[in-house]
Amino acid sequence: MPTSPVDTYDILQDSILSRPRMMGSEGEKETTAFLLAFLKQHKLDAYTEDIQWSTALVEGRKYLYLLMALFVILLNLCLRLPPPWNSIFLILLAAASFAAVILITKGLTNDKFKFLGKDFNAKNVLCDIQPTGKKKDPGIVYFTAHSDSISSNHPKLHMPVLMSMLLSYMLTVLLTITIGILHWISSSAGHASLAPAIHILTLIVLILSCLVLIGVVFTRFTRNVNSGPGAVDNGSGSAILLSLAAYFKDHPLPHTRLKFIWCAAEEWGLYGSKGYVRAHKEEISAQRDQSCVINVDMVGSELAYLEKYGFLFKKPLNKKLNALIAQTAKEAGIEARPFNSIMGNNSDHAPFQKEKVEVCFFLANKDSKVIHSPQDTIEKAKPEKLADAVELIKRLVVKLDEDWLNKFRVSE
Repeated sequence: MPTSPVDTYDILQDSILSRPRMMGSEGEKETTAFLLAFLKQHKLDAYTEDIQWSTALVEGRKYLYLLMALFVILLNLCLRLPPPWNSIFLILLAAASFAAVILITKGLTNDKFKFLGKDFNAKNVLCDIQPTGKKKDPGIVYFTAHSDSISSNHPKLHMPVLMSMLLSYMLTVLLTITIGILHWISSSAGHASLAPAIHILTLIVLILSCLVLIGVVFTRFTRNVNSGPGAVDNGSGSAILLSLAAYFKDHPLPHTRLKFIWCAAEEWGLYGSKGYVRAHKEEISAQRDQSCVINVDMVGSELAYLEKYGFLFKKPLNKKLNALIAQTAKEAGIEARPFNSIMGNNSDHAPFQKEKVEVCFFLANKDSKVIHSPQDTIEKAKPEKLADAVELIKRLVVKLDEDWLNKFRVSE
């Protein structure tokens, strides 16, 4: 297997990329300086672009959880109302509460509630490698990886409690609607036999509601801290992009322009990638049919990529890129595991995907249990997996360049 110009593991091990670098800390400044110095050392024209990030999403989610707590309390009270309030009214309230949570969540992710947080300035680090050919409209590959890290003051409990709270809330709403329907059937058709089932479901809703309330109280005492080294998430992706940039500086492609973006403030709401897409919206829109995004967000104990995502109905992340990844990995003898997830828009590829650009998403899903904690150390990043990621992506990009407009061109 060919070797990269620089050893990716050494980049990660010997730099700020394996030490805490939360936004707003000294680690943020050191990270920006390190990225610029490395790129300039390898004779790349590195530069920065200003972005603005905010605490609004993090703070807004806490208010959202309080709203969820209010809704589950109201639903439990309505379960004890007499007919017809315990049927049609209950169903409408449950449906309205679910719709409200979805709409507010979308508003938070789309930065509609900026007044909830404080704004700060930061910088994305970038470099471009031009194609050697003279084609008027070359293809574009955007490489993205976020350079910031984050941790919770309760790292072992944070994710389990949060997932338990969200799942309990969804089940509470669904079971409440079910109970409302059963109440309606019982009162309109006189089915007294439904009473035991209603009683059991009401008890289950009460238990689930308690789990929601416990989770909401927990989130009030949860805060982001600068104690996670972030070696896997996402020092690994940042180091991989540095290695790729150094390689392609000496081996530019004939038909493809390469754009490397080390995104800031991903952990606070994808602010680095959102800022880039906002600033370059016209170019991205004009080139969407002959461009793609390779987002590297964690390579640790495994090299894996997201294939499908969704809660009830899974849909493919992209049209053709994952098939090309699988083919390239097989040809190179590299193990790259496809996986499915509920979430598919929680990393820096998402703003590009909204602009209908083809995206792929490398994520060491098995390492999710250690991220955002002091356990996310350099020992969790396997040198052979980092090397495999660099080699796989190099080969993937060469394939894109070889037949960009014919095999890969994204159809509307």
